[in-house]
Amino acid sequence: MELDLPLFQSFGSLAERLAVFVNPVKRLYLPFLLGAVALASAVWFFRYRRRWSLVRYLFPRRIWLHPSTLLDVRLMLFRTVLEGLLIAPFAIPVTTGAVGLARLGWHHLGLVPDWFTLPRAAVTVLFSVAAFCAEDFGRYFIHLLAHRVPALWELHKVHHSAEVLTPLTVYRTHPIESVVMRAGAAGSLTLVAGLFIWLFPGRVGAWQIGGVYALSFIWNVLGSNLRHSHVWLSYPPWLERFLLSPAQHQLHHSTDPGLHHGNYGSALAIWDRLAGSLKLSGRRRRHLEFGLPPDAQNHRRTVRSVLWHPLVAALRRVVPQ
Repeated sequence: MELDLPLFQSFGSLAERLAVFVNPVKRLYLPFLLGAVALASAVWFFRYRRRWSLVRYLFPRRIWLHPSTLLDVRLMLFRTVLEGLLIAPFAIPVTTGAVGLARLGWHHLGLVPDWFTLPRAAVTVLFSVAAFCAEDFGRYFIHLLAHRVPALWELHKVHHSAEVLTPLTVYRTHPIESVVMRAGAAGSLTLVAGLFIWLFPGRVGAWQIGGVYALSFIWNVLGSNLRHSHVWLSYPPWLERFLLSPAQHQLHHSTDPGLHHGNYGSALAIWDRLAGSLKLSGRRRRHLEFGLPPDAQNHRRTVRSVLWHPLVAALRRVVPQ
């Protein structure tokens, strides 16, 4: 998450968008992948080293050569080009909206009294935490709507149609859903940034690593890519009530209706706890099946079908027949 996170993120040139492994804004940024490999290797060492080699455990052919994964690769390439060419020109920086909100506050409510001022370092810490929580809530809320609103669910089915999970599955989303998700995250962040700029004019900054919000960077390094993977990494129950483990997100992808409707958050578990939708992974690994039942599928394994048929299904939910 960038400090100047635009409504649809800052896309830059098409070449930069294609360089997903060297762009810290992208989930497939190399340090993030290496962090996931390190954690997966630890899981292998403590659980599976006597059964499989490390390479066989990390890269099983049944997953990485599965038709579902091959579709993820095609979607990743297509979406990267689409974003760079068609969405980037309409990017609106979060700071633009945040400053506008702050000016409204100054105009209607006036400046905050001097006694409310805090040191710049304290403002940086508070804003860094608030921004991370705000973006996470925005993503949680849109994800929840994607499961509750029929038209959005038709688009979200693209993501849940993955029959195996790899880090590439993060790209398995319909472009319209992707825009809505980013708008929700950016909207929440804009509100928080505007509040901070109003309260602490001239002193709002964020803790960053490589130009990216530090908390988001750390979260991605610490195994965010394992959310979409075959690696079962759970946290202690007390921790899973605050942070969502990769195993908890895998429960969300399960075909089991009892597990599927829950764990809508991205990083923080507090939103699901408040809504009563939090599901813990349990002490033992669960053998899960992913994908959608035949009667729920709305597209085939082609990029063209992924783009067109879910959109038609969504429109049918909105427009009376």
